[in-house]
Amino acid sequence: MEDKTTVNPSAAYDTVPPRPPKKVRRVGTFTFGLLLVAAGVLLLLRSVMPELDLRFVASLLPVALIALGLEVLIYAARPNVQLKYDGLSIFVCLLILAGVGGASIAVQLWDQYGPAAHAAEMRLGDELQQNAAETLRAVPGLGDNIFDISVVLDFNHGVSDSATATVQPGDRAELYVTVYEGRYDSPEAFAAMACQVVDACRAADLGFNRYRFDTRMYNVPDDTVTYSLDLSTAWQITADAETMAESVYQNYWYNGSSFSSYDDMQDYRQEMILQDLAEKYASEFGEYPTEQWLEEQRAALAAATPETAAAQAPQDAA
Repeated sequence: MEDKTTVNPSAAYDTVPPRPPKKVRRVGTFTFGLLLVAAGVLLLLRSVMPELDLRFVASLLPVALIALGLEVLIYAARPNVQLKYDGLSIFVCLLILAGVGGASIAVQLWDQYGPAAHAAEMRLGDELQQNAAETLRAVPGLGDNIFDISVVLDFNHGVSDSATATVQPGDRAELYVTVYEGRYDSPEAFAAMACQVVDACRAADLGFNRYRFDTRMYNVPDDTVTYSLDLSTAWQITADAETMAESVYQNYWYNGSSFSSYDDMQDYRQEMILQDLAEKYASEFGEYPTEQWLEEQRAALAAATPETAAAQAPQDAA
């Protein structure tokens, strides 16, 4: 029997050939490799150029994000590519940026606060202190009033070799001068002494950018006034004695304690007297006095002292 099965000529065109599988591209791999090369180059440059500051690397995070974005755009434009994000590579990229920048910061901190910097600060500080002592002793009428001086030197830059280190602009170079109590009887006199010290140090080009003046506070007698003055800016340092006197701080002493004003010292003294009176009252009558009795005694003390206080009181800074 004859086979009459017919074949449709267009049937061969109805079959769609299978599409080739998409290539998988891991986003982040290229950026990871690029950062490895860049980090290696920067660390190599840092080893041959110690002055190279790599802290700027920490600010390059946007560059890494741009590189990752370019990877996404390039691979997304290809129809035969399937994107897969490489989370590990992206995380390591961030670690590299942080590590390179952090390593530079660690090296700088070591240079600024390490043994070499400390040794240089001690050596140069001792030299400054010796030069300041010789300079101030040569000022007539000044050396006999100074009890002691000291120098505080803090570097604000890195030091790799303590033997060749020098004081740089921006470093803290402070002179601390302590004078004997009783040598200066007013803020104006104390400020005039401070002006002498500053002028002498500037004339000798010692390079101090801060000054502190204080009075020796050891077994200070009652009713003594001590003074202190801090000069921490160029405006204060270059001021005249009259202007400096406005910044002089006064301490009033009684019974080993200091007070910021004469009135505060008198109030404390009256309270001490009241306390003694109350103790005598209790020992004599066997009971503590009433508040009314204490107020009467306080009023009597206040009324008995105005003229004496006005005659004996040192000039108050206020």
